Amino acid sequence: MAFRKIVPALLLCSLLWPHTALAQRVAKRRGHTDKAASVEKEILRFEELGRQKALRGESNWDDLTADGAYLIQGDGTVMVYRPGQNLSSMSLTSFKLSDLIVRVYGQTAVATGLSEVESETPDKRTFSFRMRYLNVWKKTAGGWKIVAAERTMVRPYTK
Repeated sequence: MAFRKIVPALLLCSLLWPHTALAQRVAKRRGHTDKAASVEKEILRFEELGRQKALRGESNWDDLTADGAYLIQGDGTVMVYRPGQNLSSMSLTSFKLSDLIVRVYGQTAVATGLSEVESETPDKRTFSFRMRYLNVWKKTAGGWKIVAAERTMVRPYTK
């Protein structure tokens, strides 16, 4: 008699257990995804702040760049950032970002995108260029900071 009561209970548990475990795994993944989405949104906000700083011609990037950040410029030169160091800037008439992708890896995020820049020479001739870029962001005690960056000039394909 007891056996008749136990078997259905065991059967029910064996049927529900995989669904419960699956629900817990999905919830964990969803929580991770929500956290990653939150970080992604924050990094995109910082990328936009950087775009605005560049448009204003600001040369101090201490608020977004970590001490010792390794920066590879579009011409291939390398710079190690130090607080208070002024980055070169030019007067921009337009600075657009597109193809933005942020990947989150715990306390690190990698942002990639395409920047399209327009400016003028001193004699008012317009010029423009495009660069693919990569910024590596790390969560620090002072908030999210760029710890490495790379710029690649996009040139038309030549045959």
